[in-house]
Amino acid sequence: MNGMELNWDEDQRILRVAFSGRLDAATAELHEQKLFRALEHKENDTCLIDAEKLGYISSGGLRLILDVKKRCDDTRIINVSLDIYDILSMTGFTKFLPVERRIREVKQPAPTMLLCKESDGEVFRSTDDMVVKIFNPDITYDYVQKRLQLTKAAITHGIPAPIAFEIVKCDDRFGVISEKIYGETLADLWEAHPDNMQEEISMLAELMLTLHDSVVEEEELPDYKARMIEEVKQNRKLTADEQQKLIHLADILPPAKAFIHGNLRLSNILKQDGRLILLDLTRCGYGNAILDLQTAASAMCADGHEKFWQRFFDYYTRNLDKDKHDLLENSLHPEIKPWWM
Repeated sequence: MNGMELNWDEDQRILRVAFSGRLDAATAELHEQKLFRALEHKENDTCLIDAEKLGYISSGGLRLILDVKKRCDDTRIINVSLDIYDILSMTGFTKFLPVERRIREVKQPAPTMLLCKESDGEVFRSTDDMVVKIFNPDITYDYVQKRLQLTKAAITHGIPAPIAFEIVKCDDRFGVISEKIYGETLADLWEAHPDNMQEEISMLAELMLTLHDSVVEEEELPDYKARMIEEVKQNRKLTADEQQKLIHLADILPPAKAFIHGNLRLSNILKQDGRLILLDLTRCGYGNAILDLQTAASAMCADGHEKFWQRFFDYYTRNLDKDKHDLLENSLHPEIKPWWM
C-alpha cells in the first residue's frame, strides 16, 4: 500500500518521513503539500527519510526528494533496498545525499564455523570465500560503519588489507561480511622460528616505507596526531612522565600526511602467498610516520617481540646515516605500553 508517515522529534530536531509502496509522480503529488508544510521553518534541522517499506521510486519520486533537500539541507535516506540504492546512485543522488542501505539479516553461524575470537567480536566462516564478523552486543552501528569506512579508504590507497563488503545484522548484533584470507600471522611465524624471519622483516619494512611515503588527503582519513594526544591524555594507566613524553613527541614532529596504520603488531600482519596483508585498520589515519613507528614500538615490545622490533627498525632505517638513525631511535619510547588499549 502506498503511503507516507510523518513524525517530528522535538528533542533531536528530526523530521522522520517513512514512505511505503510506490513513490511515483502520482503519489509524490499526493504527499508533497503535507510534507512541505511539515518542513516549514526546519531549514536547520534534519529530515530522515526511511525507505524500509519503499518498493519503487520513479523520476517523480526523485524530484520530491530533491525538493525536500532544497527545503532541509540535512536530509538523509536510510534503509534503502539494493534496487533503489542503484537508482539513487545512477542518478547522482548519492553524491549529495547521505544514503544508507538496508541492513541485511543473517542467521547466527553455528559454533563449528567459528574461526577466531577478537576483543570486539567473533569471526565465523560464512562461505568458502567469505567470513562474517559478529560484533559484541555493546558495539554500535556507528562503530561498525566507521570501521568499514576506514577499511575501504585504506584499500583505495593501495593498503594490502582484507576487502570488507557490507554491514549485516544478526539478531541484535551487527556484523561485517569480508573476504576470507588465508595464511599465518607474523606472530605465529615468529613463535615458530624467530631466527629465520629476515625475509618477513625486510618485507614489512619495505611495505611500511612505501606506505609512509604516500600522501593521504585530510578528508579521507582522520588526523592520527589529534587522536593519539587525546587517547594519551585520557589514559589513566600511563604515568605523568609517560604522557608528557608521548605528547612531546607528537607536538615536535612536523605536520605530514603519511598513511598511519596505528596498531602495527605481529598479530595484525598476515603472510599470504608471499605477500603481507595488514589487519585491523580501525586506528588508521594520516600524520607523521614517526608516530606510526612509536605505536609499532609500543605494541611489539608490549607483546614480547622486542627483538623483532629492533631488527625491523634497523632495516627500516638502513639508509640513514648513524647519527640520524640514533637520533630517531632515541626519540622513540618502546618502553611505554600501548596507550590505546
